[in-house]
Amino acid sequence: MKKCLNCGSENKNENAFCSVCGGSSFAEPSTAPETASVPPVAPVPPAPPVPPVPPPPYIAPVPVKKPFGIFDVLTILGFVSSLVGLFSIWVVLEPLAVIASIIGFFKGGRFKGLAAAGIVISIIAFIIILFVTLYNGNIIGKWAIEGALNR
Repeated sequence: MKKCLNCGSENKNENAFCSVCGGSSFAEPSTAPETASVPPVAPVPPAPPVPPVPPPPYIAPVPVKKPFGIFDVLTILGFVSSLVGLFSIWVVLEPLAVIASIIGFFKGGRFKGLAAAGIVISIIAFIIILFVTLYNGNIIGKWAIEGALNR
């Protein structure tokens, strides 16, 4: 092997130009055999393949429930009062149902649908009771209760 005088890299003896820098000046090759100063190293076996690690499982956060409060009790009271008021003591229960359901709808947290149902049932009960009362007092005719087309 001959050494390039320009860059110092070793080239084959038959090269006319340096394979690294392209220079044409070489030092004369040494005739003495080179001795290896470093003992040969045994080849290292390749490491076994590492299996892919699966991602950790997704844990959904637990929703925090609001505590059961007085406004939720009012909502349930309003709904039950509206149903019971259809059949007895309507003078007391229907106004109580409307008030309790309205308060429960705006202040309560859990049962807004139940509060809305209590309000609707109470309003329908007021309309039915109004028509029945007007009919019993002979203020409106039979057609208002039985229908205008039924004769």
